[in-house]
Amino acid sequence: KAKKTLDLEYFIYELDLSSQLITRKLIAAAKRGVKVRLLVDFSAPVFKLKPQFARELNRHGVDVRYYNTTSLLRFISVQHRSHRKLLIMDGTSVITGGRNVGDDYFNLSSRYNFLDSDVLIEGEIVAAILKGFDRYWNSNLSEVPDISEESEAGNDGTFFSSELPEVERVFEHLEAHKDSIATLNYRSSCSDLTYATDLPGVFVQNRRVYTELSKFLESADSELIGESPYFVLKKDGLELLRQTIAKGVKTTILTNSLESTDAFYTVSALALTLDQVAAAGIDLRVFSGSKPPNAKMIDGKMTEKWGVHAKRAVVDGKHLLIGTYNVDPRSANLNSELLIICRNQPDLANYARDSILHRAKDSTKLFTTEDSWSALIETDDTTKRLLFYLA
Repeated sequence: KAKKTLDLEYFIYELDLSSQLITRKLIAAAKRGVKVRLLVDFSAPVFKLKPQFARELNRHGVDVRYYNTTSLLRFISVQHRSHRKLLIMDGTSVITGGRNVGDDYFNLSSRYNFLDSDVLIEGEIVAAILKGFDRYWNSNLSEVPDISEESEAGNDGTFFSSELPEVERVFEHLEAHKDSIATLNYRSSCSDLTYATDLPGVFVQNRRVYTELSKFLESADSELIGESPYFVLKKDGLELLRQTIAKGVKTTILTNSLESTDAFYTVSALALTLDQVAAAGIDLRVFSGSKPPNAKMIDGKMTEKWGVHAKRAVVDGKHLLIGTYNVDPRSANLNSELLIICRNQPDLANYARDSILHRAKDSTKLFTTEDSWSALIETDDTTKRLLFYLA
């Protein structure tokens, strides 16, 4: 639908089927005159879009920049990453939420898939979100890759091929099922909408999302239901939830077990705080990792491993919070995140609430027995269990 601009910002941009699908659409948009900008974080463990791919994208009319290319030797600076996820069209609509660009996020992986959530926003606030994108795009931490022919060897030649049967098959599937896919979306309006974003750079004064989040939770009256792939609380976060619960706010959190995550170290960190989480009165549920009953795979090869990846919460049955923020110290103190808050919209809030509770049906409630560790770390993967203990 884009007529003028497409602006994308992602923490992860894989080189797989899902990114081929999106890249194909970006190149097609550029060919019809749309200005396309793609900002990708340079985090070493996940970075894939190397200069040879950026060069090919540039040749097709897509501008690419990398965020924070600082040396690994700069121990503090290199910890700062942009974890934001944005797809902005014509400055008038935006998709944001938990999803990166990779097969795991779109039910395309035969190994492991995430259950995620996004929000499509149309309205005046998109101008502010675009302004935030421009701030990152023009930041001194944003770098144009070396796309000279001498920079690196070319790509393998298949990623940009116009004849990829797998890509065509997915497009055909989406076209054939577009009506049923559309019924999975929920449309609402919000007259009280807040957009919060961290600013570029590692400095503590640039961290704005945690402040906005904590300030909002102080106003909770009766209920907090949240979903986060990680649930790692340090002293201030634990105290915030303790105070919230002390006011009579019933607090339920859905997160991953060792079985359902691809990040064993986060479960290790959670395990060390279980006594404190239980003492605070948090109703903590851990996802089982099994296949959701309504999950559909395009190629028919259903993976057995699933994990929750959405970052959202519902407060008092009428306020929705959704964005890129995980409940962990990295999101609070190091990453750049963003958060959308829709106030006083019960229909939208309860749609999200029902979705979280539906996923929570396939979870285990901790602290019902003295042995909460068993439910948290139960897995058939011996290597993952060993890594958990080592971490």
